[in-house]
Amino acid sequence: MAVIPDIAPTTRTDLLHDLRDSVDGLADELVARIVSAEQDYADASLLTPEQLRSACRDNLASMLANLDGTAPVRLESARAAGRMKAEQGVSLAALLHAFRLGGRLIWEELTARSDGHASQWLLDMAAQVWALVDVYSDAAADAYREAADTRAREDAEASRRLVRTLFANHALNPAGVADAVRAFRIPERGAFLVVSVGDSASCPSADVLRSGLRGVGIESVWDTEVDGRIGLLWASSESALESALEAALGEIGAGPVGVSRGFGRPGGIGEAVEQARQSRRCALDGAGVATRYDSVPVPLLVIRQPDAGQLAARQVLGPLLALPADEQHNLLTTLEAWFAARGSTTAAAAKLHYHRNTVLYRLRRIQDLTGRDFSDPVHAAELYVGLCAHRLLGAGRE
Repeated sequence: MAVIPDIAPTTRTDLLHDLRDSVDGLADELVARIVSAEQDYADASLLTPEQLRSACRDNLASMLANLDGTAPVRLESARAAGRMKAEQGVSLAALLHAFRLGGRLIWEELTARSDGHASQWLLDMAAQVWALVDVYSDAAADAYREAADTRAREDAEASRRLVRTLFANHALNPAGVADAVRAFRIPERGAFLVVSVGDSASCPSADVLRSGLRGVGIESVWDTEVDGRIGLLWASSESALESALEAALGEIGAGPVGVSRGFGRPGGIGEAVEQARQSRRCALDGAGVATRYDSVPVPLLVIRQPDAGQLAARQVLGPLLALPADEQHNLLTTLEAWFAARGSTTAAAAKLHYHRNTVLYRLRRIQDLTGRDFSDPVHAAELYVGLCAHRLLGAGRE
């Protein structure tokens, strides 16, 4: 059997130099193969054909220079390709496939230009080509991951800035607010609410809240505050928003929840944020219970005028607040239940699990201490204001 002679050294050198001289044509061919084989490259709207060709040419030229012995392994082009593909949204798998396609192209060209002689030199060159492809692929992959991590951090930080802008004073940064509205795809018209959620061990993360609300037809954006979370919620209609919100309240957690008035355009966000925060300050703890801004006029008045509220609590409840803690707690809890029951001693007793006579006794005790007659509407109103101020502000506590 005849042995095919090895390619002469000068022929090897000429062959590799000829490949290097053809690098522009090879780059064009490689671009065509990559785009045909990888949909990621065809779909990447940010990656231009010129950028792809430049990356292909640079890496082919670098690899061929190493193969012909005129240059050491230089991985700058591979790293640059990895960074660019991460920034342009091309997947890592597609990037690595492109390097394999480049290695295959080099090998096919070497085989074709050696007239098909399966010489030992050509077999050795195959090993060098694929080893070099591995080295370049690894460098590109490392640069890709670093760039992807950096981009993720930057995107997360940019998202946080947009969220903060959305819930901040809109008059201070109208352009930033417009950017945030576009970024979160908030419609120009719709049914909107802002919800303020008090912090508690059971309060879900912003991602969980957003996912849960989306499951009942509500889109949302959430921000974390020192004492809880604030969220913008929207849906196609007021009825859809209200019904979905009611269904989702139980998932929000055990802390107090305040809800703003509804509004129809993103321009109402700033005012609604303050309304939701104030409503939450008027709320009592309890899962699935929300305090609506329009439903608590007296508590809102108290928290907006805290000095006057504290004064009212001292003037109305003064002697009661001087009692020992246990007795004070019992009387105030009974007073609160009586107001919640709309003046029904029977309903208040049922709520507290007391005998009705116990409730009557405690109400008479409150009347004796404060000098306020429950049958007098003015006196009853004063007791309600004093109770609200004490509950919300801690007024009169020693």
